[in-house]
Amino acid sequence: MQLDLHYTDELLVSLYDIENSGRQDVDFYLALTAELGARSVIDLGCGTGVLACDLAAAGAMTTGVDPARAMLEYARTRPGGERVDWVCGDASALAPESADLVVMTGHVAQVFLDDDDWDAALRNCLRALRPGGHLAFETRNPESAGWNRWNRDSTLGEYPLPDGGSFQSWVEVTGVRPGLVDFEGHNIISGPGDLSDLPRELTATSTLRFRTRSEVQESLSRAGFEVGALYGDWSRGPVHPASPELIFVAGRP
Repeated sequence: MQLDLHYTDELLVSLYDIENSGRQDVDFYLALTAELGARSVIDLGCGTGVLACDLAAAGAMTTGVDPARAMLEYARTRPGGERVDWVCGDASALAPESADLVVMTGHVAQVFLDDDDWDAALRNCLRALRPGGHLAFETRNPESAGWNRWNRDSTLGEYPLPDGGSFQSWVEVTGVRPGLVDFEGHNIISGPGDLSDLPRELTATSTLRFRTRSEVQESLSRAGFEVGALYGDWSRGPVHPASPELIFVAGRP
């Protein structure tokens, strides 16, 4: 799997948490971990480590796994990062029967563009779980066609930087194919400080896979999971055509 610039460029990695400061998904997975009584958790595709560090702070034995070395290096420096076991790799690196819960946050499920890769990741997650363990993840609901709002007018934001500067960012769809959406992420950096000698404008291209509810359910079944719950938003509302998310909680028998 080829990693997007969002995950490998040190500057873009340093901006990631500033752009993505919402807590709804993190709070959902923290609450779910407590409800399931999961003592050992794997955060697959952990990114900059926000959830992994919060899980560890809450008392869970936590492993953060990500193939993007720049993301992991950033995660290690986060307060509480010393409590997490960080692993540079993908789902194939997960130890057998080592966790009560595997989570995939930040719409990680959508970076698996190929069905064979997605099926392999699910099988590795199942292998990593102890009997009775759970897998939880979210993917954007294709019925809501949220990508229609991925344009400069709708997504433009300006964010402060620690050095007193700021940056603007927005996303722009460049193509829509069956089950796939191509887009560009734009970042324009301005202001004084340590970033002044770095590129002032960065554009990263990405493609995401939008699987339907039935496609995800069938893939979970193929891997050996049983779907226990499905939500349409972070408040655990039911799924309907306008739901922004498909949030799955599946169990290993």
